[in-house]
Amino acid sequence: MSTSAFRLAVPVAAATAIFLLDLLTPNGLAIPVLYAISLLIALRWTSDAVVLTLAVICSVLTVVGAIIASSSGDSFGPVVINRALALVIIWGVSIALLQRGTARAGQAAAEAGRLHAEDFFRMAVESAPTGMLVVNEKGTIELVNEQIERQFGYQRNELIGRSVEILVPERHRGQHPENRARFLAHPESRPMGRGRDLFGLRKDGSEFPVEIGLNPIRMGDALRVLAVVVDITERKMIQERLHKTERLAELGTLASGMAHEIGTPMNVILGRAEYLMHRTSDEATRKGLSTIVTQVERITKVMNQLLAVARRRPTERRAVNLGQTIENNLEMVQERLARHKIQVEIAFSDSIPIILADADHMTQVFLNLIMNAIHAMPEGGVLRVGLARADGQARITVADTGHGIPPEDLPKIFDAFFTTKETGKGTGLGLTVVKGIIEEHGGTITAESEPGHGTTFTITLPLGGSSP
Repeated sequence: MSTSAFRLAVPVAAATAIFLLDLLTPNGLAIPVLYAISLLIALRWTSDAVVLTLAVICSVLTVVGAIIASSSGDSFGPVVINRALALVIIWGVSIALLQRGTARAGQAAAEAGRLHAEDFFRMAVESAPTGMLVVNEKGTIELVNEQIERQFGYQRNELIGRSVEILVPERHRGQHPENRARFLAHPESRPMGRGRDLFGLRKDGSEFPVEIGLNPIRMGDALRVLAVVVDITERKMIQERLHKTERLAELGTLASGMAHEIGTPMNVILGRAEYLMHRTSDEATRKGLSTIVTQVERITKVMNQLLAVARRRPTERRAVNLGQTIENNLEMVQERLARHKIQVEIAFSDSIPIILADADHMTQVFLNLIMNAIHAMPEGGVLRVGLARADGQARITVADTGHGIPPEDLPKIFDAFFTTKETGKGTGLGLTVVKGIIEEHGGTITAESEPGHGTTFTITLPLGGSSP
């Protein structure tokens, strides 16, 4: 027997039993009223068809019972009254059951709709290309998507049920609950932290810049907050590069003007000082003129570096033997290396890489790095220069055992005008020029340093030509 047939059979059987009882009892008893029992049995099921079918069956049985009772000679008045009362009760109960079924169906549909909406919301959050998380009024994380896991380095089960402050840097954590309370007091979709730089805290303790959008979501009587988190690290880097490019463009304009307005008078001063130095025999005068020459040469060097940064000449690329270029640079500073008691250790691979590069620019790169190493070891030390092939590229290392670079300064050493040297001993442009040349040749340069143990520069350049 099918489920629907069984649902109908049980109350029909009850109605039939009541019909038989009605035939066997005197008409003075309102037995037909008991037909409501069969309808109440149907209370377990909400099918409108079952209720209507059962109401019709009970009504027919009530009328049939009245006809049989009338034909048997029973008093017509009690028969009509009992059956009329039974019909009123049957249809009253039926209508109530139909209304109840309709209400229950509406509730079921509403619940199904709510569950569908929640599933759709979760699916939309999960598939979003940006980080999304849902937080309740107490700041407890209730939902995160895969992008949040990637951005912050947590597994989902490590975040659900935890306070959202776990993702906030320590220095901002104290004021975060107050900010959240203000938002909940006046909930509206808006960006978080207008006018402030926001940062997220990864599981490993590192921070990264973010933009956060806050969206209030009403779920029943409870308020939730949907936070959209965007990692803007790359955007910040692009903005920083653009800012540096603009600064270099301004520097180019300034350097060009200075080269003309200052360079010409400096050349005149230098020429006259050297002329007078050769004409005088007074030692004090010669010493003073020598100081003038030294300082003018320093100014000229700064001007040349400014021009190198601002408007580097076009590269003239040809096959360059890096090993020979490095050895030539070491030969040029051999006297300084000996004077500072610096030992040189060279480690070249058997197959010396050949690259397509501007030889003069490569000389400028290596000479700058070697001179920096010499300045970093005033009391002597070891200069190690390595050259090898690695991953289809030429890899050059220049390492010293000098005083090293403080960790807070290391990220800034390639910035224009930044220097760790004493005032008057460095322009802060040398490494800027080096980085520009290397990148212009399609390569990279990085630095590693430990204070008190030295610094290592690593350069990679694309190969070209063939090895000797």
